[in-house]
Amino acid sequence: MSNIYLDRLDYFVERILIPQYTRGERRAANPEYKRVASAIQRARKCGDRGKVRELRKRQRLLPSLDPQDQGYRRLHYVRYADDHLLGFTGPKAEAEKIKARLARFLREDLKLELSQEKTLITHASTEAAKFLGYEITVQHSNQKITKGRRAVNGSVRLRVPRPVIKAKCALYQQRGKPAPRTPLVNSSDLDIVATYGSEYRGIVQYYLLASDVYRLNRLSGVMRTSLLKTLACKHKSTGRKMAAKYKAKVETPHGLSLTLSVILVAVGLAGGSP
Repeated sequence: MSNIYLDRLDYFVERILIPQYTRGERRAANPEYKRVASAIQRARKCGDRGKVRELRKRQRLLPSLDPQDQGYRRLHYVRYADDHLLGFTGPKAEAEKIKARLARFLREDLKLELSQEKTLITHASTEAAKFLGYEITVQHSNQKITKGRRAVNGSVRLRVPRPVIKAKCALYQQRGKPAPRTPLVNSSDLDIVATYGSEYRGIVQYYLLASDVYRLNRLSGVMRTSLLKTLACKHKSTGRKMAAKYKAKVETPHGLSLTLSVILVAVGLAGGSP
């Protein structure tokens, strides 16, 4: 239903707003960066290696293109159901105008109100925009050098929000510590392990696009302890004994990984059905 009703919003943004707020093929060169580059060339001709190193350090602190180029604008748009995100390259004053035009279109044409609490203007370099459970930022680092060039400046980065990790961990905790899940105690060992495995895979696979997916290691530890406590509760044992019983090494593309595994053994009886 969202796709049907908001098709007019897509048309408005893609056919009217984006053409109006898109101009220039690329940013103009930064004059200061060009001056330093020329100084580097002169120092090289003079054989002054110390001066070259000093100028190169200074050059890496400068943007190669003019961030204030008035002849360059870009507006990008993506929507999923009733959540939408616009990425704008330009001044905040123009971003405010875009937001106001969106609000007016939704109110007058679609009879919808733009949520002022959820519709925020964030600076991608210093803040994070939230969209579909991810945090979205733009990376800037003058120290990340690949093949003599700054490798990450201006590239979009997806992050796993810390509140998401905390909320997911809370599902397997009581009073801040991993706890057994008593509703699973009457299930088989295979079903208990499979349940935890499928839940963890679902979360990790959703956030695989994030550059800091490693943050989910904390969730992995909490879920593993909760799993062992659930098995221990079922068998009236301890988590350590359950870990010793079900630990296994699994071959992965990155080498052997220590995990918990339940293996079923099928036994056939002579003269009877398998």
